[in-house]
Amino acid sequence: MIETGMRTPPADASLAVTEQYTEAYNLNVKIHTSMQAIQQNLYDMCSALKKMRDGKLYKELGYQNFEDYCENEAGIGRRHAYKYIAIIEKLPADFVPSMAHIGMAKLELLTALTDDQRSEIAENVDLESTTVRELKERIAQLAADRDAYAADRQREGIRADRLAREAMEKDAQISSLTAKVSEQTERIDELESRPVEVAVPEPSHEVQNLQDAMRRINLEHEQWSAKMQDDHIKHVQEINRQHRAETDALRAEYEERLASAQASPTEAPEPDSKEIFKAYLANAIDAAKRMTAFLAAHPNEACRAQAEKFFQTMIGEVST
Repeated sequence: MIETGMRTPPADASLAVTEQYTEAYNLNVKIHTSMQAIQQNLYDMCSALKKMRDGKLYKELGYQNFEDYCENEAGIGRRHAYKYIAIIEKLPADFVPSMAHIGMAKLELLTALTDDQRSEIAENVDLESTTVRELKERIAQLAADRDAYAADRQREGIRADRLAREAMEKDAQISSLTAKVSEQTERIDELESRPVEVAVPEPSHEVQNLQDAMRRINLEHEQWSAKMQDDHIKHVQEINRQHRAETDALRAEYEERLASAQASPTEAPEPDSKEIFKAYLANAIDAAKRMTAFLAAHPNEACRAQAEKFFQTMIGEVST
């Protein structure tokens, strides 16, 4: 509550009390009394509106909602009613009665501030003499300063994070270099602990010549063996070709005679059994030589065993 600060009539009897002084004194008393009443009434009104809304007591008076009650009974709209309630909700209980004389507009502006910001404004600004526009500008400046401070803090945080990352990278590099130094140190210790190795003398010139000669002999032997094997295969293939040609000639001759005999069975004599045997023998010889050449070119114990078994079986068949 604001102190009245009322003046008392002069105690000195020599100073005459005029009618103008008496009127000024009485008006001063009324103003201070009214100011105190305004302060208390504003707080009481805001508090009463909050209780009426929160408790929904307006329904007891026949109103369906708080807005209708405010318009019909208090003569204020919904927006103003909630502004009054915000003053009670957002400002300290001891702050509203003591600052009610600054007006609703200023109190409403102060509801948007934190306790620290409101205390700063109250300490540095004469709320009673300051206009609403000046208070808005001061609050806006306070918000701008707060945003600038927050931005500075954010920049400092970003810088601190960057320095922390750089420090971590440096630590990682130092750790890597330390590991490499440790590895090299262990390598040096290992090499120093090894016994001195005795150098093996290189072979003499004569030994080198003998080794080269042995390599040449081995190479020539391999080449000679390969050539002999190729010549043998070619020789076998040539023999097979010649026998195949002879067999084909005998077969052709036999088939010609057989066809001639079948064309004139009454005139032609019976085919000679020896001639027929020669044809079969030629075919058998050709097949046997082909098999032998194949086994020589492709040695295989299983195939060789089957061939021997076949020839033995055939010998047995002929002998019976």
